[in-house]
Amino acid sequence: MKRGLILALVISLPVHADVYRYKDSKGRVWLTNNQPVVTAVPTGQPAAAAKVSTTKPLNRWEINHYVHQAAVKYQVSERLIHAVIKQESVYKHDAISTKGAVGLMQLMPATALRFGVTDRNDQVQNIEGGVRFLRFLLDTFKDVRLALAGYNAGEHAVMRHNNRIPPYPETVGYVDAVMRFYENQG
Repeated sequence: MKRGLILALVISLPVHADVYRYKDSKGRVWLTNNQPVVTAVPTGQPAAAAKVSTTKPLNRWEINHYVHQAAVKYQVSERLIHAVIKQESVYKHDAISTKGAVGLMQLMPATALRFGVTDRNDQVQNIEGGVRFLRFLLDTFKDVRLALAGYNAGEHAVMRHNNRIPPYPETVGYVDAVMRFYENQG
């Protein structure tokens, strides 16, 4: 009888956790344990223009969620997206390459601009822009390995090498590593 009473008391103890609610740009409501930070609104802008962003890194569940959304939206394999993120940044949201690529999917400034990313450090935009770029490369080359080579070396390098993987050791190693992650997930 005492065990049942103790168990009932433990189960009925209140649990407190910080849960934050915010709306994204499409009006969807999200619940998260990451506290949103409202950035300052430029002078002369209406208050509704305030941008809400998360300063904390996304947790793995949140990354999976945004990868899934982008995969569905752009018809790119989630496994392929995860393989690219693993190779590019090892899931470190604040990764910066020696060449200036930033974030989970390591976007260069020109690539980010080209695919509508206004803040490469915004993890959601970074995923979205990287997947849009990947979709473009898949459509351009019709081959996963060539798309990955284009992601690493740029599509023009692949084209200059007659639509073959450029013979750069970094690119050859990159394609092999991503394909290994891609094929062994699951």
